[in-house]
Amino acid sequence: MTYYKEEQRLRNPGLIALMILMTGLVGYRVALLGFGGASARQLVITGLIALLVAGCWYAVYRSRLRIKINDKHVKVKMKGVLGRQLKLPTADIVDCTYVDVAPSARWSGALTHPSSTFSCIDFGGRRGICIRMRNGHTYFIGSDDLFERQNDIPLPTHAAAS
Repeated sequence: MTYYKEEQRLRNPGLIALMILMTGLVGYRVALLGFGGASARQLVITGLIALLVAGCWYAVYRSRLRIKINDKHVKVKMKGVLGRQLKLPTADIVDCTYVDVAPSARWSGALTHPSSTFSCIDFGGRRGICIRMRNGHTYFIGSDDLFERQNDIPLPTHAAAS
């Protein structure tokens, strides 16, 4: 039985703002070259930069995060440039904690050493679920909707264990 199913698009405002800025700069360069005259070399370089920016927009548009929770597994699938699939058996889940991360905490830890037993799967949300497995691995799955529906999904939470 499927308890939860969601598909997210990439919604990182910093990345989207950077892409808009790059698109504007390419448009500005095209306008300058169009009105001021340009050599073939300048046109080729501008065309390659425009193709690179278009490729980045395509990658952002195609990126998806699918989360599915049923009675046997928690499945997480990332589609796009960072294609990754994760299947966590519910029998191996030790503890689940629903987490609301402070906005400032997303920018902290820039110089920390990442642990090989922790994975963060997130498309820009600041709330989600932290799953601890029997083998010692910990996964954070970012989803605002999953956080809001935490009472509807039967996972072994810390509150249920006590």
